[in-house]
Amino acid sequence: MIGTGGATAEEYRRFRRQRIRHRLGRWRKLWGIYYRSKFGKAGFWILIVFAAITLLSPILTFHNPITFIAPQEDTTIASQELSSPLPYPLSPSAAPLSPAGTTIAVAGSYVLYTTAANGTVTALGLGGSPTTPLGRVFPILTESFPSSAHTFAASTYPFASYAAFASRFTFQYSEFLLLGSTWNGSSHLVLTEINWTGSNVPGVGVPKATNTATITLNGTLVEAPTADSTNGVTLPPWGPFYESTAYTDNGFKTGYVYAVTESGGQYTLTALYTQPLQVVWQITLPHTGLPSQPVFVGSFYPPPQGVTATQVLVAQNDSLLSYAPATGDLLWESNFSGPINVALPPVVPFAYEIGPSAADLAMVALGGSSPSVDYAYLSNGTPEEVTPVPAPVVGIGTEEGSSGYPSYVAISTASTTYILDGPGILASSANAISAPSGFGNFGYSPIYDVDSNLMILTSTTGNAIAVSATLGTDPIQWRATVSPTATAISPPLFFLNSQSGKSAIAFTTSGGRLDAFATSGIDENPIPPTLKAPSGNVYLFGTNIYGQDVWSQWVASFVWDWEIGLAVTAGIMVIAVLVAMFIGYISNWVATVVETVTLVLFLLPGLALLIVIASILGASFANVVLVLTFVGWPYTAFTLIGVVRQVKSRTFVEAARASGARTLQILRRHMLPNMTPLLAYFTALSVGGAATALSTLQFLGVAPLTISTWGGMLQPMFGNYYLLVRAPFWVWPPTIALTMFVFAFVFVSRGLDEVVNPRIRAR
Repeated sequence: MIGTGGATAEEYRRFRRQRIRHRLGRWRKLWGIYYRSKFGKAGFWILIVFAAITLLSPILTFHNPITFIAPQEDTTIASQELSSPLPYPLSPSAAPLSPAGTTIAVAGSYVLYTTAANGTVTALGLGGSPTTPLGRVFPILTESFPSSAHTFAASTYPFASYAAFASRFTFQYSEFLLLGSTWNGSSHLVLTEINWTGSNVPGVGVPKATNTATITLNGTLVEAPTADSTNGVTLPPWGPFYESTAYTDNGFKTGYVYAVTESGGQYTLTALYTQPLQVVWQITLPHTGLPSQPVFVGSFYPPPQGVTATQVLVAQNDSLLSYAPATGDLLWESNFSGPINVALPPVVPFAYEIGPSAADLAMVALGGSSPSVDYAYLSNGTPEEVTPVPAPVVGIGTEEGSSGYPSYVAISTASTTYILDGPGILASSANAISAPSGFGNFGYSPIYDVDSNLMILTSTTGNAIAVSATLGTDPIQWRATVSPTATAISPPLFFLNSQSGKSAIAFTTSGGRLDAFATSGIDENPIPPTLKAPSGNVYLFGTNIYGQDVWSQWVASFVWDWEIGLAVTAGIMVIAVLVAMFIGYISNWVATVVETVTLVLFLLPGLALLIVIASILGASFANVVLVLTFVGWPYTAFTLIGVVRQVKSRTFVEAARASGARTLQILRRHMLPNMTPLLAYFTALSVGGAATALSTLQFLGVAPLTISTWGGMLQPMFGNYYLLVRAPFWVWPPTIALTMFVFAFVFVSRGLDEVVNPRIRAR
């Protein structure tokens, strides 16, 4: 060795450079040996990938791995109650016609009615009774309209029997089905009573059409015909009677059918009795513009209000017209500041059908350059503006109301729905729900579900969402995909399902199916991987059963598993080296006691010891590191003790002692360098082993779940292994990552073996 006592500064610098080059050359040689090992090379590149993901984790993590919960529109779906092919072929170019249902029975609808273009009306069972099993088809009408006919969706209405009321003073409702079609310049209306084969009790036996009546009107139908009865979820005690004589007796209301036809550029509003089906009066509407569908107000007014307050509303141009239902006399005309969107009939909250009030009102949507929603008081037609809207209105929905302005009004444009709780409130982002990602455009009027206080919004392309009427931070309560393959769906039907006893919605689709969904949502977690969640979030690996983003947890776990592995390994190595040097080099009774204690800890079952200590200390990051370190060091220490004792008996150690070297000098300069190959080997194994041990504790629920690790990601599967079969997409990422992490360090340790052990290298 070159001495430094008489060396110049330049010679000393040259000596240091030579020593550095020598060491670098030695390390390059060792690296070459390591890299030629297939195992070492594989372990190295796996760890490079893991390290890269760890460094990039702040960028790659989309959501907080612990606190983020996917919003309800992503994870909560409406349960499907019926999905049945329509019992007739559907023309690809035909627009889906809305289904119809009835609620004259307390239990709700037992069947849903669907309409074909040729006038065929069938009923599909909902499973609410033994005779109406789910999806069973019941023929109702076969009218055989010509191929040139334009047929409107059939609708159902409850009408009471006046004869039963006069004799027993009870309301006995029957269900009537109204169908309209037009061809060759004339309109054809069909009205039939739906009876049941089991003593005419809904749900007992099967439905059938009786007392079918038809009538032809001059001109073509503008909109589907309607009636002066409302098919609400529950029926109030008073309602229209289907006998035409009921109107003249004590002021009770008789059943009417209303239709708007066009002939020669003139529009005619026609009123017809329901039994017999015949014209009562006809009037020519005063304007030339296309009118809206007529709307009857006062379906369940009790007498004498039933005579004096009921009215028929028709929108035309910029006017809302009110007519007396018995005579067709104009009651009032309300003029607005812009043209009314007649594609939306006037909206009257359901409660306003039960009793008249001076504060009751009807809403209309105004188009033109300044879209808005306005209303007119039903008592005198005085117009008022509700709110300006930034885009054309495609739908209006309200809660049931009591009198005056409803508590919640939902106004839909193509891309946004505004929920307002008072007149004159600005429609802005503060009270807006945008169409979710992949949802499509809003296309129909919102439906209010009184039981759950939800507004149900539908798109024209096969999706639905339910929005809390009070909005809030997470307003979307559930979503429904009506038909993934449909290009269009019908306007929704809101009904009470007798099978479940709960409210539901139904659609027909362009794919030729009838789909029904409950209006209560169910948890869909775990959701599969998707790039287009309704909320706009991206879930590359889906979510777990708690709605947490698996991808974000998986990426964040790289950091924590590295940190835990390195922290525990550092503790194990420090304790094992100190204990091994003390026991192996110093021979006294203290060393013997320490060795005995180490042996006892080494022989104890590792997993049981982990669980017991972790349970005692409690769940925290520091305690987990302490527990894993305490359990892991004995094995490494015992292996190193043998190395120390072997080196201790070597001649160079005895020579060092003879030359007066102190114990710490010998341990540092002779023992530690000879332990280095094994330390590198055990370090590689301990990092992976610590990650595995932590995963075991978290999987069993002993370690804290406040940090994201691959083992913690697997914990929801504990005791629920069916999840592995049902949703493997969130189980495989942490499983593969943990396995590769452990194998990477095993491969590294094998490569190090080949560096320090020439005999292995030669094989």
